[in-house]
Amino acid sequence: MKNNKLWIILSCVFGLAAAAFIALTVINLMPRAEKKPAAPVQYELNENVNLHKIGDSLTSLVSNNCKSAKFPEGILDSMKQAYSVNPNLVGWLTIPGTEVDTAVLQSDDNDKYLKRDFYENWTGELSGRLYGNLFLDYRCIGDGELSKNMIIHGHTTGKSDGIPKQSFRSLYDYRKKEHFIKNPIIKYSTLKYQYVYKIYAVFYDSVNPKDDNGYFFNYIYPDMSDNNMKGYIEQVDQRALYKTGVGLEPTDKIITLSTCIYDLGKSVETRLVVVGRLLRDGESAEIDSSLVKDNPDYRRPQVWYTRNGKTNPYKDSARWQPSPD
Repeated sequence: MKNNKLWIILSCVFGLAAAAFIALTVINLMPRAEKKPAAPVQYELNENVNLHKIGDSLTSLVSNNCKSAKFPEGILDSMKQAYSVNPNLVGWLTIPGTEVDTAVLQSDDNDKYLKRDFYENWTGELSGRLYGNLFLDYRCIGDGELSKNMIIHGHTTGKSDGIPKQSFRSLYDYRKKEHFIKNPIIKYSTLKYQYVYKIYAVFYDSVNPKDDNGYFFNYIYPDMSDNNMKGYIEQVDQRALYKTGVGLEPTDKIITLSTCIYDLGKSVETRLVVVGRLLRDGESAEIDSSLVKDNPDYRRPQVWYTRNGKTNPYKDSARWQPSPD
């Protein structure tokens, strides 16, 4: 009797195994639908979304970030929200009377934020635009004190309407002395301190030495000595589009705002430069508009004189080079 029960059990097991084998065989022999590769992700930027309007976007981010962020000792309360979103924040630049009122970042080179915005979005690839973010030259002091020359770089983007606030497009207005008279002040805050500068000069500089008799005026040098700065002041005075009436001494500290411009044509890589001088102790932030004068023979790159059939009066001028000594 026991042998019969064992035989029945074994028969059931073998039967189930055989059925499973047949089922799997049939499934494998059936034609399968071809597996298609996943479609690539398509990124589309909504034209109504401004990735660069930092102030409007911070509110939704900072509530949790501020709770967990580790802040540098002595950081200003006004800088904490932005710092909690991007710890590469080193300052905040404001030019009253213009649309410049935005964060300044810094990395270990001068390339990262050419195309990367405040939220680390790669704006060149993502949007087809090259906004980037204003950034402090990597060689400058970014932790609260000031280099002799605080250099801030930024793209110029947009037109007169809807300019992203990081854009240096507003600097173009300083080609006219009337705009300077109304808006002569630059405000810059590090993480710890707030500073005020008076605009000293506005000028053009060509990037490629071939466009100016083999010479490049290296205005983007952070740590020139007081003695060396005498030659720098002479170069700036030659190039200034107009006289501001604001004084500059070798012992002063300055801020330099630099952006691309094409007033000399696309073939000449040119920068528009706005230089501010740190407000001295006890000095008023006001300027004397009666001292603002045109500089009709300001220095241009040699390519401009050649193109216009003119003699360059600065051709044999001293070729200043920056130095910390």
